[in-house]
This record gives sequence, C-alpha cells and structure tokens, in this order.
Amino acid sequence: MLSVGRREFRRYLLPLATIFAFIALLFLAWGLLNPSTYKSSAMVLVQDNTPIAPLMEGRTAAPNEVARAVISREVLFGSAVMQDVLKAGGWLEGHPSPLQKQELINSIINSTDITVTDRAQTRSTDPKLSLVKITYSDSDPKRAYAVTKRFSEALIEQVLDSRARASRSAYQFIDAQVENYQRAFSEADRKLREYRSANPDAMPGVDTDVSARIAELRRAADNANMDLADVGAQERQVMSLLSRESQLNTVSRSTQTNVRLATLQAEQDRLMLSYTAQHPDVVRVRNQIRELQNNPGASSAAMAVLPGDTASMNPVYQQLRAQLAEVRRQGAASASRLATAQALLREELQRSNRIISNEGTVTALTRVHDVNKEMFDDLLKRRENARVSMSLDADGRSLGFQILEPASTPLQATGLRLMHFAVAGLLLAIVVPLAMLSMLVKHDPRVRSPLQIERDAGLPVLGVIPLHLTHEQSERHAKRLRLGTMLFAAVPVIYGLVFVLKMTDVL
Repeated sequence: MLSVGRREFRRYLLPLATIFAFIALLFLAWGLLNPSTYKSSAMVLVQDNTPIAPLMEGRTAAPNEVARAVISREVLFGSAVMQDVLKAGGWLEGHPSPLQKQELINSIINSTDITVTDRAQTRSTDPKLSLVKITYSDSDPKRAYAVTKRFSEALIEQVLDSRARASRSAYQFIDAQVENYQRAFSEADRKLREYRSANPDAMPGVDTDVSARIAELRRAADNANMDLADVGAQERQVMSLLSRESQLNTVSRSTQTNVRLATLQAEQDRLMLSYTAQHPDVVRVRNQIRELQNNPGASSAAMAVLPGDTASMNPVYQQLRAQLAEVRRQGAASASRLATAQALLREELQRSNRIISNEGTVTALTRVHDVNKEMFDDLLKRRENARVSMSLDADGRSLGFQILEPASTPLQATGLRLMHFAVAGLLLAIVVPLAMLSMLVKHDPRVRSPLQIERDAGLPVLGVIPLHLTHEQSERHAKRLRLGTMLFAAVPVIYGLVFVLKMTDVL
C-alpha cells in the first residue's frame, strides 16, 4: 500500500499540492484578516466615606449592584467622556464625520466591559467599598492602553462631578423647602397669635385654669349652701327659744342687790386673774362691793325705778335677741357668698363653653403650627448636613479613589492569534491531501499491482508490462512535478515571510 501510495502521490502531485497550498494560504489570509485582540484593564477602588443617602433617609432606597453598574456605564459612556476617548485613541486625527463618530463610539462601547463589585459591610460604621474594573479590547495594544487609561481617569472625574452636582442639587432642594416651610411656619404662628389675641380664652392652659376655677366655685357654693342651711336651723331654734321668753322681768329690790353684788364679785374675780390687789380697778370694785354690803338700802334706792317691785329687761331675752341678730347676719353673709359663688360659677361655665366652642379652631391652628415647626426644624438640620456634604463633595473629599491596577500596555494578544491560524492551516493542509490520497488508494477498484491480482483472483502472475510514456507525456508529467514541488515549497516561504513582517510590525 505504501508503494502504491507513493506512485499515486507522484501521479497526483499537482492536485494535492494545489489543495495543500490553497488550505494553508486560506488560513493564513484568514489570520491576517482577523487581527489579534489586545485587552487592557484597570481596577479602581471607590471608598464611600460620607454618603449623601442620610440626607434623604427613609425616602430613597440604596442602589444595588446592577444599578451601580448601570450608573457607571452611563457615566463612562456619556458624550463628553466619549469625545475624550476618541481623542485619546487617535480616531479624531482622521476627522471622521458625525456618522463615523457614532459608529466608532458604538464599537468602543461594545468592546468595553465594566464590572462593579460592592464589598459587604460587616458593621454599620464600615465605609462602603466599590471595586470598578474597566476592560477594553482593541487590535492595537497602545490604543487599548490609552483608552483604558482615559476611562479610569474619566470614571474618577465624572463620579466626583456627579457627586458634587447631586450634593448641590440636594442642598438647593432642601434650602428651597426650608424657605417654604419657614414661610408656612411664620404664617401659622401669626394666625395662631392673632386668634389668641382676639380670644383670650384660647391661650394655652386656660382650660385647665377654668376647670380648676369651676371646681373651686362649686365647692364654695356647696359650702355656702350648707352654711346657709345651718344658719337657718340656728335661726329657727333661736326663734323658738325667743318665743318662750318674756321681754321684761319683775325683780325685787333684794334680788337686784344680790344680782348687783354677784355681778361685782364676778368682775373682781375676773380682774384678779390679770391684776394684783393694788390695781385701781380691783380697788374700785372692792369699794363698790363694800359699799353695797354696808348700805344695801341706798343702793337699792338708787337702782329702783318704781316703788316696790322693779320691771327690767330680761337678760335671756336680750341674749337671744343678740344671738338671733348674729345668726341672721351669718345667714345674710352665707346667702351673699352663695349668690356670689353661683354668679361666678355661671360666668366660668359660660367661659368654659366658649373655650369648648373655640377648641376645634385652636386645635387646627395649633396642629398646623406644630407640624410646620417640626418640619422646619428637621429641614434646618438636614440643610446643615447637606451643606457639609456639598462642601466635602466640592473638594472631592467624600469619596476616596485608589487605583489598584492601573492600565498597562498589553504585551500579548488574547484569543486566536495569527500563529494559531497558521498552525491550524498547515495541519489541515497536510491532513486533507493525505486523507484524499488514502481514500483514492483504498477505494479505487482498478488493479494497481500484481500482488492485488494474486490475492484477489488466486492466480499466479506470469509477467508485467511496464508503463511506457511518450516524450510529450514525460514532459507533461515532469512539468506537473515541478509545479507541485513549487507549490509545496512556496507555502513555507510565504509563511516565513509573513511572520518576519509581523515581527517587524510591518503587518
């Protein structure tokens, strides 16, 4: 089979060489037309020290990883950044048209990959860390480096600028809201003060004072009513006693003397409780007692009004009359207190009704006043926080940037390179002709050797007539051999020339 194969190879050298050269050069051309891809990447660490999110706490949600990636792509693929990228990559040197610029921008976007990774916070006090990786692919390694470097720089510039704009916008919004709520608070305070000035009963704490005053007046009226009832009972008792007493008493002279003597004796005892025996009043009373005892007739004569028995005012009656007058005076005072307390109680009840009728208006005005005051105070604090955040963002201090992996010029292409296409082309160019030759030898039904006749027919071969070519056939066969050999030799020469030009950066 090997000898048959060698003969068939020499016989079909030109077609096999043509197939070999075609496949090898086809893959070589494919590799040249498919340029190598160079990737350059940069990694930027973003540390968020003072986020603006607390300014809108409870009103916005923190962005997730997908939202952060979208934000980064929108920032990096903006028109301003893309103009700088086109300039850094040298595309603007050819003065492309607007349509060509847009096509270039779309191509750059498709060749750029942005990945944002957030580190989970173990404690609430830990700063938020975001790792942004920018990867750009291009056929030119220097351009890949320049574009990636510009993207990493633009990320820092645009994020800081966007941060500053967001802080400034938040401050302006909160400042406008502060002014609005200040006007609303001032208006609510003015209305509340005017209403309280026009209605003194609407002052704070008046309802408590009025309730306490009503309770006090009710106790005073109840006490006065009880006192009046007590005085009335006393007056009825005194009137009953007074009706049983006579206004005048008939007293004998001896009785008058005894009464006079007893009176002086009682006065002496009273004076001795406070003074000595030498006191003038004590001496005077003793002299009167002595005179009355020594000359009772003279005294009786002096005291007598009529001869015989003497009519005098009944002291019990006089005492009851005085007691009745006192009771009536107390009754009049109690009645006066009761009337005064009831009048004041009616006034306080009317005042309480006015307070209750004004309570709805006061409550509404107070609610509006308190709500506006609360919002105003809260927004004042938020405005100060926003002012500090805006100052930090304006100075670029709220975010910390650290380039962990700066952009670099790629030294080796990624993916399929020219060498891969060349090796694959050579292998395929060798395998395909050999496979075709093998199929020709194995499956061709023609007899190609005497051994084939002896093996297949089982008959001995007596002789073999050799192939004899004419001069023209020999010339034509030699020409085909030369052409086939030249094709086989041309492929390595072309491959070597291409690789030399590639190494010298000519291609």
